[in-house]
Amino acid sequence: MSKRGYSGDLSALLYLAPFAVSGVYAIYLWAKAGVSLYLPQSVYLEVTRDPYVFVIGTVAVILGLIVDETSVGGPERKAKLESLGDNLQKMALASLVLALVSVWYANQFTHISSAANDLIVGRYALVFPAMMYLLSYLITAKLDLGPARNRKILGILAMLLVPVAVYELARRSAALGLGAAFLLVLVGLALFFMNSKKPVSKE
Repeated sequence: MSKRGYSGDLSALLYLAPFAVSGVYAIYLWAKAGVSLYLPQSVYLEVTRDPYVFVIGTVAVILGLIVDETSVGGPERKAKLESLGDNLQKMALASLVLALVSVWYANQFTHISSAANDLIVGRYALVFPAMMYLLSYLITAKLDLGPARNRKILGILAMLLVPVAVYELARRSAALGLGAAFLLVLVGLALFFMNSKKPVSKE
């Protein structure tokens, strides 16, 4: 298998990770609580409020972006970034639709007001697709930028600090933890996709 083919398979698995982790965890909790006709509200809320599920999904997507972006270069890079932006928006839409169907199912397809409340209380079900949409715009906003190794490393380090922000700061304040994590993702992506601005020497 070629390096590009391997990178494509790896990134595809990483993009599926948020859905797979949420689904497997929900099935586990559902089986533990006792399988019923409808998904228990407690299971939906436990999955969508779990910071571990959110962090694993977010980090997996970021790693997928890094694998995809570093697998191409030159004139192919612009088209690749455009494709990544489109894929992130599709992922965000799929995530939001799945969240809406799941919360409605957990409320037996009847209690709309209760479903709306659960959707808000299960905050990560809304934060994740919103973050995916924002990432898509950040990626496609810098299509003409070239690689800068040092800034890429700093960007990766900033994004790897996201779990620390969620775990540690969210213990004191959920808003503080999410805000810090969101800021780290923005800074990390800005550094990762930033051009070094150095002129290219022609010999």
